[in-house]
Amino acid sequence: MKITVLGSLGNINRHYLPKLITDGHDVTVITSSQDRVADIEALGAKAAVGSNRDVDFLTQTFKGSDIVYLMISGINPISGTDMWQAAIELSEIYHTSIQNSGVKNVVNLSSIGADNPYAGILYCYHFAEDALNSLDGVNVAHIRPVGFYSNLFADIQSLKAQQTIFSSFSVDATHAWVDPSDIADVAYELISLTPAGKTVKFVVSSWVTGNDWLKALSENGIDAKYQQIPVETLAENMKKIGFCEDTANGFAQMNRAGQDSDKFYASLRATDYHLGKVKVKDFAKIFAEVYKKSV
Repeated sequence: MKITVLGSLGNINRHYLPKLITDGHDVTVITSSQDRVADIEALGAKAAVGSNRDVDFLTQTFKGSDIVYLMISGINPISGTDMWQAAIELSEIYHTSIQNSGVKNVVNLSSIGADNPYAGILYCYHFAEDALNSLDGVNVAHIRPVGFYSNLFADIQSLKAQQTIFSSFSVDATHAWVDPSDIADVAYELISLTPAGKTVKFVVSSWVTGNDWLKALSENGIDAKYQQIPVETLAENMKKIGFCEDTANGFAQMNRAGQDSDKFYASLRATDYHLGKVKVKDFAKIFAEVYKKSV
């Protein structure tokens, strides 16, 4: 098959791209950086350098592809970007590019919360899902991962300074986390054989409470405390480091929704979601290595 993917050699793509190439597929990787070309070609793929905001570039790059892998990417909220508006714009671009290129199979990296108007900033992913689902005669498989383990690296600063993890969630609340390699396993399967129609697959690596995370850290030499803080404090801190008000408020609402974990994960638990192999103890080892090297 001829396969075209967005996301360059990011944390998810780098896991499944070698498998697709080994399988004998003709793979084109879209990247915004000329510096990535050599690494992409070294894998045995073709590189297409351009912007995911350029409809003409995407249309021409997608043409002739049996399947395209999409994601909402290139958004940096710390720079003050309005994530909601950026998601709307990218969704329209992807819809037009797929329609004009004639591609009949799409795998779209979405998110938990894309179907939940109360999920705050995560609900912005519904724009891409809706735009792609409106395409007639196109098979679309949406991947909805939960929160990335890598988000926990944001706690390193407070752990170094105060030996404390600050969270809006109760230490006893159960939340789902995912590793990019587990998302990659699902992406590989769906790209290799995209189901007919419009489908959704949730991805989870591990179900974890705050106490579970503290225990995993302790087993790796990091003793920490856990302190629950108001959602409003998180939002204010985000605004101070550069988030625009609407985006910060969207993250605040996401945290409010997540405080009722049973409701937040209801649609996920009602499906045959993919349970991955990378558990919280595995990630804790990686976290500890990064923690010890950080200043």
